[in-house]
Formats: sequence, structure tokens, C-alpha cells
Amino acid sequence: MTPRAFRYFQHALAAAAAVALLGCDQPAGQGATGGTAPATVAAAPAADPGLRATPLVIDVCGQPQRYDRVPQRAITHDVNITEMFLFLGLGPRLVGYSGIPSRKEISPELMTQLAKVPKLSSQDMNLENMLEARADFVFGGWSYGFRPGGVTPELLAQHGVASYVLSESCIHVQKRERVALGDTLADLRNVARIFDIEPQAQPQIAKLQASIDQLAAQMQGNTQHPRVFVFDSGEKIPTTVGGFGMPQAMIDAAGGSNIFADIASNWPKGNWEDVITRDPEWIIIIDYGRPSAQGKIDFLRAKPELAGVSAIREQRFFVISYAEATPGPRNVNVAQRLAAALHPDRLITVDPVPWLPAAEPKP
Repeated sequence: MTPRAFRYFQHALAAAAAVALLGCDQPAGQGATGGTAPATVAAAPAADPGLRATPLVIDVCGQPQRYDRVPQRAITHDVNITEMFLFLGLGPRLVGYSGIPSRKEISPELMTQLAKVPKLSSQDMNLENMLEARADFVFGGWSYGFRPGGVTPELLAQHGVASYVLSESCIHVQKRERVALGDTLADLRNVARIFDIEPQAQPQIAKLQASIDQLAAQMQGNTQHPRVFVFDSGEKIPTTVGGFGMPQAMIDAAGGSNIFADIASNWPKGNWEDVITRDPEWIIIIDYGRPSAQGKIDFLRAKPELAGVSAIREQRFFVISYAEATPGPRNVNVAQRLAAALHPDRLITVDPVPWLPAAEPKP
């Protein structure tokens, strides 16, 4: 524990001790002046509104995770996870967020909801800041804030802070069969259960499910699967998407074929030799950081050994943002847009993301 966090707990313990001393009983039947006082019945302690009548147990990365309380002070890490939280209308429970530097812009529709929420860190999770914010819940993922040797769900639990781990990121700690658009919906449902808002959240989640079902119906019978290469970053060695990254699910739903689907990870390193050999017909560019999306396209165009790649020869590039590429509410819309690009003859429906309006401040 950092010295600052240790001092925080020292002050909390001292305050608790002071309250305990003030509450010590006088000798039986004695008032403050030593006289006899009428017998009174001690008041029962107030009920804890956050305590569940029955603990909630959810499978998190293949392990049962128990939630005894309904969180009231939440922190999210990374832009896509923060968007998931706000998509459910949980903005009023947010006491801080981290992992959203300027190169990872949040949806403009959600910026007003974050305007008054403290940014605890632009990059990594900061345990000290989380404790000072008196958080009782953290939503992150492996490589989305959680990392061995840094902040982990186990470390948070030692400080009495509950957490939830993004399903896509579980590939770092367990084997998985596949990744699907439904993983994000499962995360949304689990978070809604944890915060006890299932009735309010269900209509939002149902809209995404309806769009997924509609896309599947419109792609039914498709036999053409254009080859797709996802280019995240990297000049000497490209960072791409393997068989367990969310773009894999979007490519599958859109009727494409990820050329690096054989790599059993979510965001692995690829190699230029396989890009050339596997000859993608489309290239998805993830637009964040430097260079810009256009800068990444220009780099690929200028690389002599890639000149014969079909996607570069035909100038077939599909640009998405970081928040669209990582698990979140925007994935379904991206899958629809990608399907429309890969299969223009199918007249794919493209629906907007059903963001909730910002919650009105309480008077």
C-alpha cells in the first residue's frame, strides 16, 4: 500500500474508534449526571440499503464471483468500458474513470455525462486514487487496466472493493471457445444484475440484440467471405486482431474472414509475410493515436512489399475508432457497417447506437 493510501486508512480507523468511544454506554440506570434514568430500549441499527438479501454470484472468467452489496461508487477503466457503463444509464453511480487519454475519444453523445466525473488517470489504473475516491466497485479487464503486478481484482478485494472483468479479456487467464457480439451483451446483463437495474437496462440491451438478430437474418445464406486484415499499429511488426479479439466477432457477423483468426489471442503481433501470403481483400484501420488513420493508410500504401496485396491495390480500407474496435455498445453498429461494405448487394440495415440521454441532476 502507498504511504498516502495507508494514511487514508489510519484516518478512517481513528474516526471509527472515536465514534465507538462516543457510543460507550454509561453504567446501567445512570444518566449523564449520575441520577437514575428511566430504562430505555436500544434502537436497532439502521438497515444497510446496499446489502443484498441474497448474495449475487456471477461467473467471471470461469470463476464464481460473489457480490454481497449493490455498488454505489463505481470506477471504470478505458473508453469502451466507460461507454458500456453509461449505455446502461449508470452515470450517477460513477465517481471516477481512468484510461481515456485524448487519443481515445469517447462518443460525443456521452461527453456531457463525464464532464463532472473526476478523471483519476489518463493511462494505467491508480489504486491510491481509487481508494481516495472511496470506490466500492471497479469495472476493467485484463489489458484494460488490470495487469499482473499492478491493479488486479484480487488486490481490489483486499481493500474491500468489488470488481468485474470484461469477458473478451478473459482469454489472458482462461481458454475460450470463441468470441461473439453476444459477449458484450452478456457483460451488460451482468453489470445490470450487479447494480440491480435489470428492468431499466433490459430495453437497452434488447435493442442491441434485435440488431444482432436482424444482421444475422440479412446475412443468411451468404457464401462469400472476403479476407480481412485488421491493422492496429506497428511498422516493423503489425499489431492486429487474433481469433479472440472483438473485431473477430464483428468480422464473423459481417460475413468476412480474419486472416489472423488462427492466433489464439485478442490483440497479438502478426507479421508482414503472412499479410502478403494471405492477401486480404479489405483492411480495417483502427483510428487512435499517432499516426492518424490516414497516416496508417499512407504507411501501408508506401510499403513496397505490400503493393500487390488486393486490399491495397483496390484501395479497400474500413476505418473504425478504438472504442468501436474494443468490446462495447458500438460493436453491433460496426458489424452492420462492415457487412454493408463487404456485401453491398445485401442492403444491410445500419442502426444507430441507442444511447440514453444524460441523467438529470438531482435538485
